[in-house]
Amino acid sequence: MLPFFIKQIYSNGSEEITTRGRKIFNSGRIEVAHHDMLSDTISFRVKDDMYASWYKVQVRGYKDESTLSLKCNCTYNLGELCKHEVAVLFQLQQMSDQHLLTNVEVNYDQKHTTLRMNRLDLRQIRAFSAGETYDEAEESLRMSKPVLLENANEKVVAEVTVNRETFPVIIQKNAERNFDTSCNCGSEHKHPLCLHKTILLLHLVNIGGADYFDSIRNWDREKNQLLGLYGFSLEDNLDGKFEFTYKNGKPFLRVLDPSIKKVINPNSFNPQTKVVKPEVTPEPAVLEQDSAQSRVGIVIAESHHQYPYVQFIPVKGETNEAGTNFTNQIEKLDFGKNINQDRIAEQDWGFYIP
Repeated sequence: MLPFFIKQIYSNGSEEITTRGRKIFNSGRIEVAHHDMLSDTISFRVKDDMYASWYKVQVRGYKDESTLSLKCNCTYNLGELCKHEVAVLFQLQQMSDQHLLTNVEVNYDQKHTTLRMNRLDLRQIRAFSAGETYDEAEESLRMSKPVLLENANEKVVAEVTVNRETFPVIIQKNAERNFDTSCNCGSEHKHPLCLHKTILLLHLVNIGGADYFDSIRNWDREKNQLLGLYGFSLEDNLDGKFEFTYKNGKPFLRVLDPSIKKVINPNSFNPQTKVVKPEVTPEPAVLEQDSAQSRVGIVIAESHHQYPYVQFIPVKGETNEAGTNFTNQIEKLDFGKNINQDRIAEQDWGFYIP
């Protein structure tokens, strides 16, 4: 009887895909990127047999034929298996023959463990902790809550007290967007989560949901881009005007004041825009004369569909006395129509008159 890794190949792979997958396997172009025996998951980096590209193949449930699943990030969609997945199945069979897929004695050091998940997930938190630990953590949260000492830039530092003993716990996102955790209790060696880490994670889910760490990420650049659509920035007073929410790990802007309108047409321009205000220092007499006239500025809009991937849109509007900020809603200048230059300050005529 064929081993189930090999059985998967000959049951689901075409002759050509099987041949090319075996070629990749024989060439040694396969690397293990991550292996988690606790959740039966393993990821490989696979180099293509024709190009210099590397692809990622994720394998889940490799211990049982009924739970085995593979996913490759290449574009092949003409069959159940691509050549990279076939190569990985050959690799898995070799690892199985060498007893590299069997469970080994694990000894976790709670001073540093990594959780391979991108957002707070109760199912995964339960899997990363002992069953009795998870239940005890839920019970402990009913009695007392962790004290958050720091929660910014995707990092949480807290004090967790259990049975009148307090432990410092740190949980933060790493470069791979997974979670690094730390606790000095030393009371759990078989699972990556001790009682105190589990308590803190459950508490964070309760107060902020699955995307809690995204809500404490530094989103200033993205927030300014969203506010720029309305001529605002984080430096302005946003009370009663805007509110930020988070969904699927991204910030979204909610407009609270219905009188606030966008300064550009969202159907025509990319939302990642910046308004460049005119930098002028007119003499007092000229400034007073033109105080009721409009000034000209430029909106720089990113365009991902046409070279050079940026657009310059002239706009006009009333400014403050210093000429550094627009004070009212700005209006796009249409060069295809007649523009009344009497309504525009004389020093800005060069913006649109050849």
